[in-house]
Amino acid sequence: MGTEENKAVVRRFMHEVLAEGNLEVADEVLAPNYMNLAMGGADLASVKAMAAATHAALKGQRFEDEELVAEGDAVFARFNYVLTLPDGSTSEARTLSYYRIADGKIVLNDVMFDPDLMQVLGPLLAPPSD
Repeated sequence: MGTEENKAVVRRFMHEVLAEGNLEVADEVLAPNYMNLAMGGADLASVKAMAAATHAALKGQRFEDEELVAEGDAVFARFNYVLTLPDGSTSEARTLSYYRIADGKIVLNDVMFDPDLMQVLGPLLAPPSD
């Protein structure tokens, strides 16, 4: 695949899977051996579960100022990730993400947030305490 096709795969993952929670698209854009380094080596099933939980817990997610740069099988994305929290407030993080594409699907993903969104999302996605 060419660089434009690789960027289109990343766009679909970001917008359709992560922002919209469309898990059917996850199977179209993520390889069966997908791994997310930022999530401790999470696999396809783990990322789908995270996307579903995040979509259920938040009022909205969106990506702003997206810039994609591709060369060969690598795509780098720079964007602002904006979350609307259950109380209506928003949290925003500047984000850089690396994607490696093989056979039209993402096989490796590594993301860096500033500030670390896991501090915001952790309490929202944690199982209820007894």
